[in-house]
Amino acid sequence: MIFGKFFSRKTPLLLVCLSGIMIFILLLSWGGYRFFLDNKISQLAWNESEVLSRSATVFSREMGHIKRVTLLLRNSVNARLTSKNQTAFSADWEELVVDEFSQFARTSSLISQVRWIMPNGLERVRINSQAGVITRVDDSQLQDKSDRNYIKNAPRATENDVYVSSLDLNIENKEIVRPFQPTVRGVVKITGDQSGFLVVNYDLSKLFELIRTFSTEEVSLEIVDAKGQWVLAADSSLEWGALLHSNDSRLNIKTHLPIIWQSMNATDGLERVFNNGRLWSFLKQNIDDVIGTQSEQVSSLYFVARSYSEAFSIWQGKLLLAIIGIAVFCFIAIAWLVWRQITAQFETYRLLTLLQEEKAQAEHANRKLNLTNKRLVDLQDELVETSKLSSLGMMVAGLAHEMHTPLGGVRMAMSSCKVWLDKEIGRSPSDGLDKMNDSLLIADKNLTRALDIVSSFKRIVSDRTAQDAQLFFFHNVLNDIVLTYKSTFKNRVGISLVIECPDDIEMIGYPGAMSQIIQNLFDNAFEYAFQRSAKGQITITASKEKENLIFSFEDSGNGISPDVLGSVFEPFITTGRQNNHTGLGLHLVNQWVYQLMKGHIEVTSEVGVGTKFIFTIPLKQSLEDGAT
Repeated sequence: MIFGKFFSRKTPLLLVCLSGIMIFILLLSWGGYRFFLDNKISQLAWNESEVLSRSATVFSREMGHIKRVTLLLRNSVNARLTSKNQTAFSADWEELVVDEFSQFARTSSLISQVRWIMPNGLERVRINSQAGVITRVDDSQLQDKSDRNYIKNAPRATENDVYVSSLDLNIENKEIVRPFQPTVRGVVKITGDQSGFLVVNYDLSKLFELIRTFSTEEVSLEIVDAKGQWVLAADSSLEWGALLHSNDSRLNIKTHLPIIWQSMNATDGLERVFNNGRLWSFLKQNIDDVIGTQSEQVSSLYFVARSYSEAFSIWQGKLLLAIIGIAVFCFIAIAWLVWRQITAQFETYRLLTLLQEEKAQAEHANRKLNLTNKRLVDLQDELVETSKLSSLGMMVAGLAHEMHTPLGGVRMAMSSCKVWLDKEIGRSPSDGLDKMNDSLLIADKNLTRALDIVSSFKRIVSDRTAQDAQLFFFHNVLNDIVLTYKSTFKNRVGISLVIECPDDIEMIGYPGAMSQIIQNLFDNAFEYAFQRSAKGQITITASKEKENLIFSFEDSGNGISPDVLGSVFEPFITTGRQNNHTGLGLHLVNQWVYQLMKGHIEVTSEVGVGTKFIFTIPLKQSLEDGAT
């Protein structure tokens, strides 16, 4: 029982502690996950920034090299023509230009074409460089380039401005050259007799191959132009997809990844976005720092570095598994420690409680022993008092016997005097004899009363000292006890007595015990039912019902409280302990009625109304019952 009580207390506390530990570990796990995730993202961001920085630096360096080389070619051509004093478009002029272009094409592996274009957009001289092989394009194959953006946007005012066109694929005769040649053009204006545009095509395939090597196991590098088409992509099928398949909008980043495209358009430098389970870093890079006209719309590229979602997801899964494993281990370890601590605390508390209970039981047993001892002392005092009363009863019985003999002799003498006086009055009547006769009558009346009182005392004492069942009339026992309480009623004038008892209730039993029962009821009524100056009534009724005596004793006094009523017949139960009452009166009444007379008692009481005892006692007690 004690274990169940402690277990019922321990379980809620353990649940609260485990809930708190779980919440703490969840918060700590979430914090650890965010910490490592932020560190991973920061590391990825740093790696992507490094990749973007390297690729943008290489690209910018090449773009700057293109502008310098183009301007150098223009100056070299101008110087050579000026030194030879060649007229525009003479045969020697063309040879000089072709020779200069050929020598220039050999200086860089990036140069794929060198052209002289007339102001109207027609090619005049064109040199192709493929894998180190320099060839001049026949005049019949020269094309009109007036519709190309690099001719429309070429610088026309300042001759030292080099225009670098937007990035696209090399197109010949309206066909895309394969394999693809990502190309930019360096365009510079030529003035003088030989006016026009010097256009140098730079094949960036090797540059892109170099930039492609900047991708790592965690970071993929891509390049997107201002129109949203991939120039360089991890998936090669996406490169130049919008140009090759104009009807397939999925090949353009605008529709393929619209959220990323919005972020790219919103940035003007380095920007990062975490989307779709990966980190994206963008860097906007202008192809040409000086834009020739405001009509140019494709003069910039977006360098895009993104982490691999598969690798990042695997890393996230490993991180989550590690954190969950550590969290579960920590939860089990802490929960076990908390359980041990709580169990130890409750075990200590249980032992202390058991110790306190044992102490309380010992104190209770000690109090019971003290109470029992006190009751034994009270019982001893009661027995001593009973012994005294018994001795007093024996003395009263002897005194009544001694008094009864002389009082009987006096009565006989008075009877003789009365006979003599009656004779004298008959012979010679006189007032003196009449007065003497009246005096004798009064004396005889008082003497009769004295004899009755002595007989009553003698009967009471003899009944209480008798141990065997005997024949008696109930009204005699009741009247003898009432006679002894006449003086008490005189002192308690507010209390009246009503008796309804016939004279023919003959019983075989124990008149002494019956008188003790009535006496104890009177004592209780005077001690507890009525205050000293209270007013009330005591009603005693007796009747025969079949073979039983129905005897009731009722008072209109204070009544008995409900918490005491159920234990009024228990020994030593009393509300008058301060008045040295022992609480044995009603207990003895109960013992006499149930054990000695084989009857039973009913008691009813109401506080402020009164108390009523109803006794049912057999009219005839057998000798065997008395012996038991």
